[in-house]
Amino acid sequence: MTLAGAVRARILDGAHRWGRLDVRPVGRTMWATRTLVVHPPGTDTRERAVLRAAHAWPLVGVVLAGVVTVSWTSAPSVGAVVGTAVYVLGFLVLRRCTRRLRPLVRTLTVTTFHGSGRPEVHGDARLMAVALDALSSAEEALRAGRIDPVAFEATWSEVWDALPARRGRLTARTARPS
Repeated sequence: MTLAGAVRARILDGAHRWGRLDVRPVGRTMWATRTLVVHPPGTDTRERAVLRAAHAWPLVGVVLAGVVTVSWTSAPSVGAVVGTAVYVLGFLVLRRCTRRLRPLVRTLTVTTFHGSGRPEVHGDARLMAVALDALSSAEEALRAGRIDPVAFEATWSEVWDALPARRGRLTARTARPS
């Protein structure tokens, strides 16, 4: 793969095809957090891009709304209304575009408290390590050409199945008859 192709793939696919790993290092509160986010297997490039946009929108939207607001120097109140509308509209559009995928995304969070003399781990750190290792190894093997996309997706699917499903409201489609 050429450098331009690698950059294009990184922009379109993100750091990982399977999802992302969010790491918050130890801060003043003495807590460190790692969250593994795994998209449903088979999520294509467009769907990954929309999920990443929805994840980034709170920050990107504020910047864009700020630029829109500031650019209306002749009518600041109109600029504020338009900027707010852009921000809210971005949430609505991205929510609508991801409504099918969001409930299928699986996450695993492990937090560690470092303030009591020895680390206190909360969450399934073993599952996090095994899942992250499997996904990273399979992704590296795919990039190196040692496995094909089908084998990669099979590993991705096994990890996704091992992660806990999202708990939430029952909908008409997921509710069981009594």
